Amino acid sequence: MSDASLHIVTYHYVRDLPRTPFPRIKGMLLSDFEKQVDQLRGAYEMATLDSAVAFLNGTYQPSRNLCLLTFDDGLKEHFAEVTPLLHERGVQGIFHVITGCLEERRTAPVHMNHFLMAKLDFKKYKQSFFSEMEELTGEAAEMPVFDPEVVRNTYSLDTQPIAEFKYFFNFILESGLRDRVVTRMFETHLGDPASFSDGLYLNWSEAKQMQAAGMVIGGHTHEHRPLATLPEEQLEVDTKLCRDLLRKRLGEQPLWPFCYPYGRQNSFNPAAVRSVQREGFDCAFTTVTGLNQPGTDLYRIHRVDCNQAWISQA
Repeated sequence: MSDASLHIVTYHYVRDLPRTPFPRIKGMLLSDFEKQVDQLRGAYEMATLDSAVAFLNGTYQPSRNLCLLTFDDGLKEHFAEVTPLLHERGVQGIFHVITGCLEERRTAPVHMNHFLMAKLDFKKYKQSFFSEMEELTGEAAEMPVFDPEVVRNTYSLDTQPIAEFKYFFNFILESGLRDRVVTRMFETHLGDPASFSDGLYLNWSEAKQMQAAGMVIGGHTHEHRPLATLPEEQLEVDTKLCRDLLRKRLGEQPLWPFCYPYGRQNSFNPAAVRSVQREGFDCAFTTVTGLNQPGTDLYRIHRVDCNQAWISQA
């Protein structure tokens, strides 16, 4: 099939949301995930990382379009629920972990923000967040004005007010202040972030078990910050620490993938790509929507959100 394409689907939360303490978390129901995997298996040749990279390099010609499944953030359900389901079906998943969360029992600020928004009324949460900022800095705090197109492109699945707050939280606000504010609020409303992380993320032992089941583990940085916002020295420290921990804690793999946090074009830059290449990662995934063809840049691979998977276009 000379015009074959590689379709890559990305997932985050995959859980029985109505039966969890956080039913408002944005994710996919496990039952819907199972149905989607079976639909994708019927519509595509399910790729492994090896076959996907070979296809992009022009050394593998599939009989029909390829589909690869990727999972970001290293969540507990990726080990407990997703891996057994994929293993049973002979499908390989690519799982990108935030090494700082596994190594240091930290709940990433991006996830603290998710769970606070799932727990609290958004308007009340936003007001409280800015009040905490003012208390810590002694200065008035307010939302800057953003280019609405940039915000929409970065958070296309959110309402405009939530997209603007997420953009401010993840890309604009100084990280030290942001982390102090969100940690204080998390401790007030949800408890100890270290204890929370134990139930949120998989651990190194579980990641090794996933490897043994045929899954591939990749890097998602150490601190999950937009790499384009980091000074080059800090960028190098983060990607090196991520890669070193993967080498130290896990078994060997033929290929080591990487996934840019947030993944849009404004979240990584040429310096980030060079850093990922220098650390020996073999490819890197974005969240820029599109198909992949032979010749696609291995460090700018396109993906599509699981809620927009192109099953009918196979």
